[in-house]
Amino acid sequence: MNIIQAILHEIEVGKARAIARIAPLAVTLLVVALFYDCEVYHGLNDAQSMDNAQLARQVATGSGFTTKFLRPLALVQLNEHAAQTTGKLFPANQFPAGTPRIIPDTYNAPGYPYLLAGWFQLIRPQFDQTWQEIGTKHMYSGDIFIPVFNQIFILLTAFFVFGLSRVLFDERVAWISLMAFLGSDIIWQYSITALSTNVLIFLVTALLFVSLKLFCVAEDHFENDEPFWPAWIWALIASLLLAAACLTRLHLLVLLVPLLLFVALVPRTNFLLLPLVAIIVIGLVVPWFWHMYAVCGNPLGSNLSQLLYGEDRYKDNQIFCQTSIPGYEQMLKGLSRKELLGFSWHFEHGWDLLGSNPMILLFAASILHRFRRRRVNAFRWFIIGSAFCIIAVNNMGTSSPATIGPWNTLVVLFPAMVVIGSAFFFILLDRLDLQLWLLNNTAIIAVVGLITAPLILTISGRNNNTRYYNYPPYVPFFDNQVAHFVRPDEWVTSDMPWATAWYGDRASLWLPDSVKDFENFHDTYCPTGIMLLTPVTWDAPMSNLTSVSGEYHEWLPIVIGVSLPPSFPLPAFTNYSAQAADYYLWSDVPRWNAPVIR
Repeated sequence: MNIIQAILHEIEVGKARAIARIAPLAVTLLVVALFYDCEVYHGLNDAQSMDNAQLARQVATGSGFTTKFLRPLALVQLNEHAAQTTGKLFPANQFPAGTPRIIPDTYNAPGYPYLLAGWFQLIRPQFDQTWQEIGTKHMYSGDIFIPVFNQIFILLTAFFVFGLSRVLFDERVAWISLMAFLGSDIIWQYSITALSTNVLIFLVTALLFVSLKLFCVAEDHFENDEPFWPAWIWALIASLLLAAACLTRLHLLVLLVPLLLFVALVPRTNFLLLPLVAIIVIGLVVPWFWHMYAVCGNPLGSNLSQLLYGEDRYKDNQIFCQTSIPGYEQMLKGLSRKELLGFSWHFEHGWDLLGSNPMILLFAASILHRFRRRRVNAFRWFIIGSAFCIIAVNNMGTSSPATIGPWNTLVVLFPAMVVIGSAFFFILLDRLDLQLWLLNNTAIIAVVGLITAPLILTISGRNNNTRYYNYPPYVPFFDNQVAHFVRPDEWVTSDMPWATAWYGDRASLWLPDSVKDFENFHDTYCPTGIMLLTPVTWDAPMSNLTSVSGEYHEWLPIVIGVSLPPSFPLPAFTNYSAQAADYYLWSDVPRWNAPVIR
């Protein structure tokens, strides 16, 4: 009995008190992770996730940073560069018969695909599954453990959220911040994608924590004459973290601006820290831009066209499916409009982009409050400056990012905003001066309930259905089967090439806007074995096919079967499967009547 009493005493007020808090949280996190992995997750469900995954597979299987997701604009860019160097995009000595016609990837940053490739090396997924095996197991092997990889970074971020709160405030803020972060549905929604967002959230939160530690060292040096030399170590670590973030999403290089301002404004700073940080970050990032220049002749790769996304006639995905784009002056012409629309969009939809979390509203309200501690005020303005820079650069690519998507980079500041918002909540609560312990705790519980409401609604709103796939438009076993109607040295041409590249492991060309461009690719670059149109086209506005300015208006006669151009190389047609009635295939001969090619 004495032993039991001693254990209970340790749990209540002793050293084991932390375990009593962490254990229920750990169990809850495990339950939430299992629910998302087993109930919500049906495999990857967006183009960028599949693009990242197939890049990681290429790296993991020893093919280097090459891609099977072929964007027409990137192909033309590489071909023009090859004409000035090797003379041909696919030289015969490097691409003999049977060699897959794949290209270096010039669109994505390398950070996340390489990390994911390391994860693939560790778990060893079966990438060469047949379509029958995928259909039997109801999920492609490469998909299965991607959420676990992302959830590891959620847990790592949680440590820095707790650390930020303890450095800036106190233990009660730390715990409420931790719950606000881990109880946010948006964090878990990102974990069931193959987007780099969870990794970026970790890197940026770690960067903010390290920058804060640098400020604390300088503050102690100013107030108590403590040694300044640890600031150099924190500056070095901050530089490495920012470089890692930049190599994961290239446009986060803009964070160098608020970081340098923050370092310059720390108490009694050493201004040699500024060139140290700048040289390390730029020195680690520039080699990638140089690599892109050597590969395709442009340090930004095929990303430069993103400046035209959503402008004039470049709606939806047209900018990626074009084979030529206007000059720089045309790109720069619409930037001011995109910036105006982008800041307006972020202002109107910031609540959604940051997970509909009440702590974000409290963070916004805290801008009008002056905290007592210098480090808190400085850190808050560091976050605000970083948000402004991220939005400004993000708008150049897309001015209306989706909440769960690759262009919602504002969410990387979510953990830090939660910390400030949680502290401001306790400031307001303390000012109420609630004398009753019960009322005080009720207010805290109510806020926690509001924070976790989206997560609870996601969990409670799931119904027990038997849907295994993200259809429409994705049916992994069907994508795999169709892709293997083509030989390795042929292409699949499709309106969703990211899916056939990932699930079918075949080089897949994004359907060009022009029938003439398609024929040119077929005749002079690489033959297309199968052309596949899917619900990606049918679920889009009909104006994409019928309007003169529509993305695929040139394909309308072929789609409705009115006529085929005499030169069109794929005369055979079928609505392939009753199980996938919205899938239409064209080929040179009815390949669907023959065995698939492995």
